[in-house]
Amino acid sequence: MTRNRLLPTLVTVLLAALTVLSGCTSLPTSGPVVQSSGTDRGDTRRASDIDARPPVDGASRTEVVAGFLDAMTAWPVQTSVAKQYLTKEAAAGWNPEQETVIYSDSLPVRESGGFVSVSLTAADRLDAVGAWRGAMGADELDLDFKLTVQDGEYRITDPPDALVVPASWFRQRYHQVSLYYFDPVAKILVPEPVFVPEGDQLATSLVSGLLAGPPPLAQGVVRSFLPAGLSVGLSVPVSDAGVADISLVGEAQSVTSEQAELMLAQLAWTLRQDPSVTALRVSVDGTPLPLPGGVAQYSVDAAAAYGPAGPGGGKTLYGISQGRLVSGGKDTDLDPVTGVFGDEGAGLTAVAVSPDNEEAAGIDTGGHRVRLAHVQQSTSEPAAQVLLDGGTYARPTWDHAGRLWVLERRASGAVVWLYDGAELRTVRVPGVTGTRARSLVVSRDGTRLVAVVRVPGQGDQVVGARVFLNGRGQVARTGRPFVVRAPEGSAIIDLAWASPVRVALLTATVPGNLYEVDVVAADGATVGVDVLSTIVTGEVLGLAASPVEDAAMYAVYAEQYVDLIRQVDREAGPGGLSQLDYAG
Repeated sequence: MTRNRLLPTLVTVLLAALTVLSGCTSLPTSGPVVQSSGTDRGDTRRASDIDARPPVDGASRTEVVAGFLDAMTAWPVQTSVAKQYLTKEAAAGWNPEQETVIYSDSLPVRESGGFVSVSLTAADRLDAVGAWRGAMGADELDLDFKLTVQDGEYRITDPPDALVVPASWFRQRYHQVSLYYFDPVAKILVPEPVFVPEGDQLATSLVSGLLAGPPPLAQGVVRSFLPAGLSVGLSVPVSDAGVADISLVGEAQSVTSEQAELMLAQLAWTLRQDPSVTALRVSVDGTPLPLPGGVAQYSVDAAAAYGPAGPGGGKTLYGISQGRLVSGGKDTDLDPVTGVFGDEGAGLTAVAVSPDNEEAAGIDTGGHRVRLAHVQQSTSEPAAQVLLDGGTYARPTWDHAGRLWVLERRASGAVVWLYDGAELRTVRVPGVTGTRARSLVVSRDGTRLVAVVRVPGQGDQVVGARVFLNGRGQVARTGRPFVVRAPEGSAIIDLAWASPVRVALLTATVPGNLYEVDVVAADGATVGVDVLSTIVTGEVLGLAASPVEDAAMYAVYAEQYVDLIRQVDREAGPGGLSQLDYAG
């Protein structure tokens, strides 16, 4: 038997962090930046509070700029003191809520050509909602400030419309949560990761962020059924019984019962990240929103049918043993399926089962043919359908709508195929099409693609892109690519969705002997998000992971598969394994 050894300390880290990802602790994992332009919240002071220091009389130009940057690190977030470093006109027009700039380091403030300049070594951005926008360009890292004399003191005339804070400060005070919107045809909820400040106002921050609408980069990808023009009243109070009272105010059109159901689904999935909330009540301009079934309150678990992991049980395992498709559960053996892919001589080298557990896309003939067949025996379609032939294909991937995505590796550059049940066509995916892409996975909600692309001389890079659907739910195009993880010199052996917004990567540190499993943010965020990591030994073939809550993640070996959280081994059976994964 092939034995493996998990390094205990790192596995403990993975256990704790993945528990957070599954929503089983008090820390949420994805939400919006809510910034106050007023004074500190409340009268109760905490040890973590930071007072902003106002400008001193006679401060030099460089001291004023340094003081302005320092004042933006006040905690709880407030910008009233930072405005004292600006001219009256600049303070009136300054909009620090437009974006957040998170810098890793900076050089000393210096005077340069009539300006006061600060050079950042590296920096990343969040948009106004708190969504990750990625790294700033090299030409954006110099911040130049123009100053003038007002009332006998130097003051800044042109501050950047941003909250500019150091990464160390940000990591300690912000975390990522998700705002939930619908796909364009309102079939499934789509989480949009954003950052929120730590504190007691999580429910208020979540609802306020949701009302602001989708982040800029998600516009056209998702839609919201919360009417425009509404805002939260003073706050979203949560009772001792866990009921959040959401009072929405503003100009809004009448809400139909169908729209009310979708509004409640968005609110429930967003608020369930606050561990203090178990149910909610909603009113619009003082009129209670009708709840399904006439109940008094709406449970945060009531909209499970719209969940981002899609249909199906989600915890059935599918694998390949001696070229045959096998299936089983966490506590059941892996046995051949009754469909044609379970027959002896099926010759499978890779397989993907649809999220509803009905169909399988199998690759055979040494990776050069893709066929479709029912997982279980079917009298209506007993034979497998040949979908693609003659190329070299990576393992396929499905989304909740039954769309099948297949990456074809070509010497001239990769091609991405899409089959929607009626039409087979290619889809141009910038950053993947035409590159040395090696594997690709699509999220269950169908709005995200993540691919592994070989960068010559640097190793494997993980690239992401958003998927745009038209009003009929058909794939229209994909958005511009972004880096999920930069090349680190090693080969990425496998990737899988570990949650609706997290991707697990299997990297060969020492091929055949030492491997690393990382769980990273699918939006590419690297600050304020833990990059979860563990080490496994032995010859690992791949990962089995699922976006379904509480689904175990396995390291897959030829003779066994190992639960990375519980450190429990299961025998693969007499035929061994060449692949194991969940549906999707």
